[in-house]
Amino acid sequence: MARAGQMRTNQKKIRFYMLNDAKSWWNTLSTPWKRAFNEVALRQQDSDAILPDDMLELVYTSANHRFAGPTAPYPNMSFELADMSGLAGLPNAEVVVMTHHHLRHIEEVATMPQLRSLFVYSNQITSLAGIEQVPLLVELYVHNNALTSLQPLSNLTHLKSVYCSQNLLSDLEGIGPQHLDTLEQFFCLPNPNLLKSTVLAFEQKVGIKCSKS
Repeated sequence: MARAGQMRTNQKKIRFYMLNDAKSWWNTLSTPWKRAFNEVALRQQDSDAILPDDMLELVYTSANHRFAGPTAPYPNMSFELADMSGLAGLPNAEVVVMTHHHLRHIEEVATMPQLRSLFVYSNQITSLAGIEQVPLLVELYVHNNALTSLQPLSNLTHLKSVYCSQNLLSDLEGIGPQHLDTLEQFFCLPNPNLLKSTVLAFEQKVGIKCSKS
C-alpha cells in the first residue's frame, strides 16, 4: 500500500511539472499560434485563451500535430500561418503536418529530434535548413514549394520517402549513395529547372530512380 501511495504521489509530481512546462511553452506562443491551437484542439475560432489544463497537457505531449490551412482538401483551420514557431520544442513531436500555409522556412524542426514524418507541402518554403538536426526522419513531403537545394538531407540516412516535385531544384545534390539502402520513394519530378540530362546522370551515378508524382 505504501508503495502504491508513493507511486501515485510521484505521478502527481510528474504531471505537475509537465503541466508547468506546458504553461511555460504556451506563454511563448504568438497570438496566431494560440488561435491555431484553440481552433484545432477546441474548434474555437478567434480565441487566444489558454487551453484547459487537460487539453493543454495533451497538446504539449502529443506525438502528432496537424494544421491544414483553409485551402487544403481537408482543412482543420480557417486561416494560414507564416511559421512553425508554435511547434518548436514540443518534447514528443513525431508527426507534423503543416500544409497549405505561408511557410518560407522550417528551421524550427531543429528543435524536434524525435520527428519521423514531416508534411509541409504546398507552402512557400525556400530552404530545408534545420532538417539536418532531425536524424531519425523517415518521411518528407515538401512538394509544391520553392526549394533550390536538397543538400540538408545528405546525412538523413533513415529516409524512406521523399516527395520534392514542383520546386525550383536544378540538381539533386544531397541525395546520394548513402540513401540507397533505405530510400524507397523519391518523387522529384516534375521540377521545371531540372534537366532530363541531370536526372539521367543522377540515376546512373546514385542508383536511385527519380519518380514522377
